[in-house]
Amino acid sequence: MSSLQIAEPVVSVPVRASVRPTLIFDFDGTLADTLSAIVGMVNEHADEFHFKPLDENDVEEMRGQSNMEIIRRFGIPLIKVPGLLLRSQKELHRRMNEIDLFPGIRELILCLKAEGFGLGILTSNSKENVQKLLRERDLDVFDFIHSESNLFGKNRALHHLMKLHSLKREEVVYVGDEARDIEACRRIPVAVIAVSWGFHRRDLLLGRDPDYLVDTPDEIRSIVLG
Repeated sequence: MSSLQIAEPVVSVPVRASVRPTLIFDFDGTLADTLSAIVGMVNEHADEFHFKPLDENDVEEMRGQSNMEIIRRFGIPLIKVPGLLLRSQKELHRRMNEIDLFPGIRELILCLKAEGFGLGILTSNSKENVQKLLRERDLDVFDFIHSESNLFGKNRALHHLMKLHSLKREEVVYVGDEARDIEACRRIPVAVIAVSWGFHRRDLLLGRDPDYLVDTPDEIRSIVLG
């Protein structure tokens, strides 16, 4: 199987040299490797929330599950999810020195910026956390960073962002690492590139039929410049 899986595009993506779309990136799991920090947070507070500490097998199993399946796995009432997300943002801020960009991401972003692409971030993480990491990695080059709680409604957050920045759907390519990223883009619809180095496993992503599924940041550059 090729490392690059190309599905029938949901929209006509303008990637000609004379037309540059805006690429909107997810942050956690796509740009930044936050998984180990999140697992560390869960294990640190396992006794408090009556969770069993996670080992490598648990994490790998969760990478093949949807967010709702993971919530059910831990027995978390939906009413408590927003509060837990807010707390996790504060905990991540404390652990930002443990987090780095995925290999090749910095080079990709700087290349796309030099080529004239619009660049944005849509995240459920806090804007402060995102800006802190980007400044520390000398990558504060994005045109916008949009933070909005979107665990169950990422399509609404993406639509809101596009409206704020007057972006038409044929002018957008979204890049994310979760099944819900693909599902959100299908509902709008906008073109979506799924990355295999983040939270959800490759087989789960492929089953959601993204426009592209890539294994390296350099493949994203090849797609949008190709």
